[in-house]
Amino acid sequence: MKSKLLYGISALIIGIIIGVISTRFYERREITEINSSRLALSSIDNLKSKVLHGDIEAYTKLRGEYRDYPPENFLFWAMYMANKYDYAYAYEDVFRTMEESYNIDSAIFNMDDKTRKFAFTYLKMAAQKGDSSAMATLNDMLAKQIATD
Repeated sequence: MKSKLLYGISALIIGIIIGVISTRFYERREITEINSSRLALSSIDNLKSKVLHGDIEAYTKLRGEYRDYPPENFLFWAMYMANKYDYAYAYEDVFRTMEESYNIDSAIFNMDDKTRKFAFTYLKMAAQKGDSSAMATLNDMLAKQIATD
């Protein structure tokens, strides 16, 4: 009888210890995830601040960070770098971001006329500024007889 009681008490104590340890582990993991999330947001905010001052390296890193978000979330930053700092690759990013925002094949054909013209304006500006990818895209569209105006 004493051994059963002792066994029951031991099992209860071991259960409490395991419960406390697992709860603390879960809390630490949750805190780590929250801190990582805050750090990522802080990093993005830091990059945005640098982009506002024309930092091309920060812009490139910010573009990479935004790959985890819907493409339209990056549109402002692409337009900002293109318009304020005349950055060739940002012009193409405007076009690509608009195209990717439709999230379907042949997105360019599903845009209304004004939006398509707006997107092509940025693609053409990227090509005029020497962006080889934009030039290739325009040449491909012209070869396929896709209207770019």
